[in-house]
Amino acid sequence: MKILQVSLILLWRAWFFIINIFLIPLWAGASIPFLFKDKYYPIVYWFHQMWARSNLFLMGFWYVLEKDEEKLDKNKQYLIISNHTSIMDIMLIYSLMRNHPLVFVGKAELAKLPFFGFVYKKSNILIDRKNLSSCIQVFKKIQDKVDSGKSVCIFPEGGVPNQSVFLDHFKSGAFFIAIIKKISIIPFTIADIKTKFPSFSIMKGGPGKIRIKQHHSISTKNLSLKDKNDLKKKCFNLIKYQLEKFDREKENN
Repeated sequence: MKILQVSLILLWRAWFFIINIFLIPLWAGASIPFLFKDKYYPIVYWFHQMWARSNLFLMGFWYVLEKDEEKLDKNKQYLIISNHTSIMDIMLIYSLMRNHPLVFVGKAELAKLPFFGFVYKKSNILIDRKNLSSCIQVFKKIQDKVDSGKSVCIFPEGGVPNQSVFLDHFKSGAFFIAIIKKISIIPFTIADIKTKFPSFSIMKGGPGKIRIKQHHSISTKNLSLKDKNDLKKKCFNLIKYQLEKFDREKENN
């Protein structure tokens, strides 16, 4: 029985790569003509949303969104943060932020992927965390994206943490940018993906429901850089508390 279960999971994980052989050229490829002028970015973003939503649907994922009562301003940009456990986090953020074209700050290694790497590099911001010069340049690029009217998504853990880490320490970059540019932060807490599509093992996981909490936006209007660590701590505790709440709810069901 165990062999059958693992075999089905491996087939399901292989399905992810198979569908993206078609989805990436279809949706990412269709966005290429619009990548070279900033005014066309909403079109690029729509194609990328279709890629993300197609992946979630074909992999058998659906999400249940809990959100604090708040109407986001379509003409306002935000800095989105979330815990990070899987590539599916990116697809979920794309799907959730439909009315706010955003760019991701991601690993420079992604640029090396054939075809996808080119599109990702042109439409997002890549960072090499081992290179101080790269990190400095990234701050400038993020500010330029905000100035051009885009929202930005940063995973403040700095990557997908090890399996044993519940929620890794947050890095300061996201909060530095939010305060400098005076843009509000929208924290998301994503549950279940760590077990349903783990990055640490291809022999675990399966389709199903994903629980997400969209927290009320946090204003940085009256904050200065001396408040950066307090802001970081506030966001960390908010997401950690919600993850613990999701875990308790799962145990009680």
